[in-house]
Amino acid sequence: MTSIGFAEPTLLDLVPTLVGESNFTEWTTSLKWTLDSRDIRCYELLTGVWNEPSAVDPTQPTPTEVEARAQWDTASRYLLPLLNATVHQTVKFYILDANNARTAYANLHRAFAARSYEAGFANFLKLINTTYTSNKPQAFVNEWRAALGELQECNSTKLTPLLIFYHFLNAVSANPAAHSWLDGFLNSKVSTDTTIEATFADFVVSEDRRLNALNQAHSFSFNKVKHLPFFCEFHRRQAGHSSENCFRNPANQAPLDKPGSSPATVPAQRTVTEDQPAK
Repeated sequence: MTSIGFAEPTLLDLVPTLVGESNFTEWTTSLKWTLDSRDIRCYELLTGVWNEPSAVDPTQPTPTEVEARAQWDTASRYLLPLLNATVHQTVKFYILDANNARTAYANLHRAFAARSYEAGFANFLKLINTTYTSNKPQAFVNEWRAALGELQECNSTKLTPLLIFYHFLNAVSANPAAHSWLDGFLNSKVSTDTTIEATFADFVVSEDRRLNALNQAHSFSFNKVKHLPFFCEFHRRQAGHSSENCFRNPANQAPLDKPGSSPATVPAQRTVTEDQPAK
């Protein structure tokens, strides 16, 4: 009697194609069962249980550290094409830039793992409401970047660089004083190569320059007033004369309603003449 042979199922036979959040749980569960049947450390590498090795002294790694790194790299190179083979064409976008299997799986988990609607919407509102209403450009950029990171961590749809770029410009536009930077930046600096980090840097430099010039102008105006020695009650400001000597002081004005009054007496001038010779 002839024996019946069975072909071993391939990975694609055991793991469904990942299309998005709708089947992420099924995909990752099937992936774990399949990988565990081959090497339990494979799924541990994907989830970070098997940490990426690093040498204590990168310039002089020990033989043990070199071997540990080699094993991790070998497993990662084995897993990366497997992940790529089990995801739909529209999902490959999330793993194109991953340089190892751990990063690729983390990107997929971040994008498609089940999330709380309330938490995601709260993070969305936080980003939308983070606007430039202060005169602290670097602090605003740090706050906005943090809000963006929190949204990306829980969002099931990856934000494109262009969408992030215009979200930031909209946040800056909340401050009318920054509109001059917006106009100049959009008219002269934006291109297809402009990154969000370059936009951050240009904004901070421009705003720091504007605020420094404004502070210097205020300081000059304040110092100019500060050095005037008197406060004139008639001008209602600091001045170079006292209230008693102000020309607006009624006591210093001639009584125009008395035409018969004589003008102020002018002291007689003393002239010096040469001595005449005696006759």
